[in-house]
Amino acid sequence: MGLAQRKREMPELIRVDQYMRGIQDAPYMPKRAEAEFRRLVARSVENWLPLVVSVIAQNLRVEGYRSTDTPNDLVPWGYWSANQLDSRQNAVHRAALTFGRAYVAVTPGDRAPAIRPFSPLSVTGVAADPDTEWLDGAVRYLGRSRRDGRDVERWQVWDDQAVTEVLTPEGEHERPDKWAVGTAEPHGLSRCPIVVFRNRWADAPDTMPHELGEVVPLIPIQDRLNETTLNMKIAESYSAFRQRWASGISIPRDPETGQPVETFRAAVDRLWMVENKDVRFGEFEQTDLSGYLASREAAIKSMSAIAQVPPHFLLGGMVNISADALTAAESGLSRRVHERQLMYGEAWEQTLRLAAEADGQEATAGDRTARVVWHDAEARSLSATVDALGKLSQMLGVPAEALWERVPGVTSVDVQAWRKARTQDDTANLAAQLLMGQHTTDATPVDGGPVGSE
Repeated sequence: MGLAQRKREMPELIRVDQYMRGIQDAPYMPKRAEAEFRRLVARSVENWLPLVVSVIAQNLRVEGYRSTDTPNDLVPWGYWSANQLDSRQNAVHRAALTFGRAYVAVTPGDRAPAIRPFSPLSVTGVAADPDTEWLDGAVRYLGRSRRDGRDVERWQVWDDQAVTEVLTPEGEHERPDKWAVGTAEPHGLSRCPIVVFRNRWADAPDTMPHELGEVVPLIPIQDRLNETTLNMKIAESYSAFRQRWASGISIPRDPETGQPVETFRAAVDRLWMVENKDVRFGEFEQTDLSGYLASREAAIKSMSAIAQVPPHFLLGGMVNISADALTAAESGLSRRVHERQLMYGEAWEQTLRLAAEADGQEATAGDRTARVVWHDAEARSLSATVDALGKLSQMLGVPAEALWERVPGVTSVDVQAWRKARTQDDTANLAAQLLMGQHTTDATPVDGGPVGSE
C-alpha cells in the first residue's frame, strides 16, 4: 500500500522539487531555433518560488514548549536542543510549505530520543483514514545498492511495532514475491513513530498532498513570468537598438568574393558621409520595453496576492514608511503565518509527546495541555509595543514578567536570563535588607543604652 501510494505521489513531488530548483518548463521555442535564441531561453528563467517559500518559513520558529500552569519549558524541550532542532526545524517547515507535507521520526536514543526530519521525497506516510491524527505506517526510501551481484533498492517500513528493512529488485518493488525482508527492530512505542506535518488539511478525499503546498498554485504564474522575460530579452537583443537605414546608394561588392561590402559602420567616433546629394539616411524607432515591464510586474503582483506575500518583499520600492503602514502591508502574511503555526504547532506537540513516551516520561507524554511557543516575527515598533505593554501592566494589573515574551525580538533564552537576574537581584536586595536590619538592631544609641530599651 505504501509503495503504491508513493508511486502515485512521486511524479508531482519531483516536478515541484524541480521547479523549486529552477528546472522549469521552458518557454516556447521554435524547433529550428539557433544557439543564440536557446541561450536567451535559458537566461529567461527567473525563479521566484523559493523566495515565496522563504518569506513564510523565515517567520516560523519554535522557541519553547510549556503548559499553562508553569512559565518554564517542560522536560521534552531538552530533546529539542539535543537533536539540533533549532536549525533543523526549518527543513521541516520548508518541506511542508513546498510539498504540502513533511515528516518527523521519533525513536528511542541513548541519552535522548532521536528526532529526525524527513522530506516527502524520501518518506511516504500511509493511513487508512486520511484525517487521522497518527499514521498507520510509513515507507522510507534509502537508495540503491548492490547485493549478491544484483542491483536492489533499500527501504524501511515503519509500523506500530517495529522498523523493518526491505530489499526489492530495482524496478520491481511492486512484486512482493521478490522482496527480501530483513530483520525488524522494535521501537517500543505505542504507535507508528512518524509524525506528519500537513501544510493544510485536505478538503476532498482524492486531493494529492502536493496540491496543498504553497508552490503548485504559483507554477502557472512562474511559467507566465518566464515567457514575459523571454519576450523582453528578445526585444532587448533584436529590437531595442535603433537600426539605421539608407536609400539612394549602391552597395559595392568585393571583386573576389562578390559579397556586399559594409560601407557604413555605426560608432560613437564615426561620421557617415556621401557625395551624392540624393542619398537619404534615417533610423527605425526602438521597441518600447515598458509594456513588458508592466506585464512582468503584474504577474509578480498576482503571485504576491495568491501567496499572501507583501508586494514589497518581491518588488521592493517601499521606503520611509511608518510602522503602522508596514504592519498593515504585512497583515496578510501575518495571517498566513499564524495559520501555519496552528498546523505545524499541533504536529510539533505530537512529536514532543512521542519523544516523552520514548524517554519513559508517561505523565508528560499524556499532557495535551502543553503547547509550543512560536517566536513573534511580526513587524512592530519597539517603543510603541513597550509602551502598550507598560500600560497593560499598570492599568490592567497584568504581571510585568508575563509580558516580557511579547517584547519584539526577545527570545525565551532572554526571558530566562532576565528571570535569573531578577531572582539574583531580589536575593541580593533581601540580603542587604537583612544586613541593614541587623546593623540597626546591634547599634548603640547616643545615651549608651541598648536599642529598644526602655
